[in-house]
Amino acid sequence: MHSTAFASVRVVKCITTKTKATTMERAAAIRIIYWCIVLHLSLLQIIGIASFQLGRHDPGFLYRKSITTSNARTGRKHDVALSPLLAALSSIAAENDQQQQQQEKYYQRHAIFQNTNAASKSFPIPHPEIWRKFATPTTTEESNRDNHSSPSSFWEQLVSSIQLGANSQKQNQLVNDITVQFDDAETGAQELVEQCRLFTQHRHSDDDDDNKQSTLLPENTMMEREITRHLTDVLSYFKSIAGDSNSDNIKCQARIVSSIGKNGIKCPRWHADHVPVRLVMSIIGPGCDYIPHEVEVIGSSAIARLVDRNALNTLDEDDTRIANDIIVPPNNVNTGGTVVTSAKEGDAVLLMGRAWEDSLSEGEVTNSSILAAVHRSPVLSPGQERILLTVDLVSSP
Repeated sequence: MHSTAFASVRVVKCITTKTKATTMERAAAIRIIYWCIVLHLSLLQIIGIASFQLGRHDPGFLYRKSITTSNARTGRKHDVALSPLLAALSSIAAENDQQQQQQEKYYQRHAIFQNTNAASKSFPIPHPEIWRKFATPTTTEESNRDNHSSPSSFWEQLVSSIQLGANSQKQNQLVNDITVQFDDAETGAQELVEQCRLFTQHRHSDDDDDNKQSTLLPENTMMEREITRHLTDVLSYFKSIAGDSNSDNIKCQARIVSSIGKNGIKCPRWHADHVPVRLVMSIIGPGCDYIPHEVEVIGSSAIARLVDRNALNTLDEDDTRIANDIIVPPNNVNTGGTVVTSAKEGDAVLLMGRAWEDSLSEGEVTNSSILAAVHRSPVLSPGQERILLTVDLVSSP
């Protein structure tokens, strides 16, 4: 170190006296300059981290913090503002912390999942014949029937028959997909019914065409109220579990999808959702298949389960059938038909997601660990109708 410093002094002397420095002296000087730069950058990094951490706990710190300088002549204090970039970073960090605290407040795991990861409650479907309209594609024949008219020409009849033939071949298709965000269950239910267009507006007139109005027939009005009340009860049930005591303050999202055939098999592979909790209810058709915690650990050893959790999380297999047989071995499924629970129409199934899983030390899984519910879509035959309602928490309350 002494020789390096001496060589640096020699370089400076050579520069001032315009004499030539040796190669060793120039290399030593370069090393000194390099380490000065490193120390300078390290110091700046330490100051930045300290300021950032202070800003996390006090977002206004970087704006208010000042360096006071003395002015002997005026006696005034001068404030020197710190870096605007650091101030912006601290503001973003404070906002993220606030959102995280808000989510923790709303998204506390409900007591219903103390010893299980799935819960079901039956909500019998009112007027399923009305709901089936939502799963039925509109055809030319139906449109003509609604308008109380029929194809009047040979070509119209030909076009109608071709369209009917094409529709008869569409045994697998997505018919409708409706999404609504809500914080009030009744408002969300009303919007779902309105967007699904389950009821046709009928026009009536008094004396002239100018006074015509679109209204629902009395019997349709009653059915609409019953369906809305049913959906309100389901959405309220989800909010009471997802938000616990703060259910009035959380924002949720409801989705209703109608399909025909295999297009209704959204997730055929065994999986767990990356959410706190999700409600899945079939309005028409079979519900989801799932394996509750208390069934998954029955008869297993201290760490073994009927579900291969390692395969569930890491398996790289494109073939769904093979993957399912690895995640849930067939020998486990075929034990009296009690392992897999198949939900029915009107069963509102609450599935706990990964966000509410027990925290595991070093990844160790035991029978007492409550993990995310493993589930999948049911098998559907060609032409089979299905209407599915799912309800989730919106990520940012």
